[in-house]
Amino acid sequence: MGDGGLRVDASEAMAATRVGCFVWEPDSGRFLLDACGLAVFDLRADEYDGLAASLGQRIPQDEVDRLIGLVADIRAGRSDTYSSYFRIRCRDGSLRWTHTQGKVIRGEQRADAEPGADLKVVGVVRDATQELSYSAQRLVAEDDLRRQEDAIREVARALADALSVDDVVGVLTGEHSMRRLGTQGVSLAVMDQGRLRVVGAAGPSDTLVRELQSARLSESWPLNDAVRGGEPLYFTSRSRFLARYPRLADFLAGTRLTAAAFLPLIAQGRPIGAMGLIYDGRRRFSIEDRTLLTALSSGIAQSMQRAMLVDQAREIAAGLQNAMLPRYIPQVAGGSIAVRYRTARVGTSIGGDWYDAMPLPGRSIGIAVGDVQGHDTEAAAIMGQLRIAMTAYAAEGHPAETVLQRASAFLRDLDADRFATCFYAHVSLATGSVWAANAGHLPPFVRSLDGSVRRLDLEAGPPLGLPAGLDAPPYGRSSFHLDPGDTLLLCSDGLVERSDEDLDQGLARLTTALGTGPHELEPLADHLMESLADRLDLEDDAACLLLRRDAASVDAG
Repeated sequence: MGDGGLRVDASEAMAATRVGCFVWEPDSGRFLLDACGLAVFDLRADEYDGLAASLGQRIPQDEVDRLIGLVADIRAGRSDTYSSYFRIRCRDGSLRWTHTQGKVIRGEQRADAEPGADLKVVGVVRDATQELSYSAQRLVAEDDLRRQEDAIREVARALADALSVDDVVGVLTGEHSMRRLGTQGVSLAVMDQGRLRVVGAAGPSDTLVRELQSARLSESWPLNDAVRGGEPLYFTSRSRFLARYPRLADFLAGTRLTAAAFLPLIAQGRPIGAMGLIYDGRRRFSIEDRTLLTALSSGIAQSMQRAMLVDQAREIAAGLQNAMLPRYIPQVAGGSIAVRYRTARVGTSIGGDWYDAMPLPGRSIGIAVGDVQGHDTEAAAIMGQLRIAMTAYAAEGHPAETVLQRASAFLRDLDADRFATCFYAHVSLATGSVWAANAGHLPPFVRSLDGSVRRLDLEAGPPLGLPAGLDAPPYGRSSFHLDPGDTLLLCSDGLVERSDEDLDQGLARLTTALGTGPHELEPLADHLMESLADRLDLEDDAACLLLRRDAASVDAG
């Protein structure tokens, strides 16, 4: 009883002031809330399983990150009490301030127990929205704005390194960027022959890709409307959004999305695409928010335009390069061939790497792999001419060293001021005899049926095309033998070289990859490119040729 006979009912007072109680066991993860506590978190008893992890649906990620520090202090014994303000996301998507304070109760610590075990925290949680003054809310708003500015700057820095459309998409749809920007979904589309072609999507936006891919620009979709109007579209009302786009009702039905922004991507005064951002918890877009998003879309547009031009130039360069390579590889009795080529993947570099194979009389075949100096269209053009000339010299029946001598003279007569390396071999599949000549190129490798690999360090002459005044020595001929089932590998330096290591390291890595790869020839070629070329210098081309003598072959003499 109090003064004047007034009875104090603690539970009634706590309910009236929206104060709830909790008991938390960090070791088990249990977090028990009374009815008032559930109300503070805007949870129903039938939807809460009593675990602290489940409160994550009500606490935004940035608040979770801040609360983790408090939890760490409690478990480590650095604090026995705590008090913290944080925001929760209500059922309708709005955010409100909450305050919690608690007291740690520690049990007897066993010697073999982890630090922080056998403890519990009891405390209260309450709605603190009215408690915070206008100045405090303003400081929070300013802090939020600073975080958004930092996030946009970080995304802009990442976009500066994006060299292709896939790179731009990877930056914007990556988990880190989405978390920094506070979005739950991102979609990106570019103009393509009167349509918006979706090039990337993440989060709930991903379910709309099929519909958007088949839509014309004239159809009413959010991204289409942003492009046609040339202005951003902002929505913070589901009802208004669905009134304009009723076909998206099924899409929204299974989400908690509260807001969306659809921004045209405009570069040099021309729309090149659009971006959509969807949010869970946002209720408004302030003037500052819109200014930041407009700045973000402008930066994305510049990056996307640059990436589209690079992709286009790279596609043209790769097409030119491939046009210079053989259109088909001949099949010869007694053996099989697999070839692979990977273009440079940085910028629009185009190289002069090539492979070739030409049938010769007597169940023989001539094979070559080479590399013209330089990474430009001239190198590719010279490569095409040199390859065709070598094919003609080999078809005339010249020995390997003569083929290279004539190829060197041909390249010198082009007056292109370029040199080239090349390894050429004449292989008799009937006998297994190989006659080869090397013009400053990488050595060949042979893999036996048992998987063992040997590198053939044969005599090497100067590169092709050196000026006549250098008085270079003539090319020598080397010979070796392929047993039935042996596989001969020729490759360009793009398969082994790295700018930060010695060539011998790359050759050792190639030896290992060749020996551990699958037995079948085509999968073996894939294995070499995937395990070597895809991890090496992206500024250089890579070519390889594998020739296997059939295991059923029998020496004729």
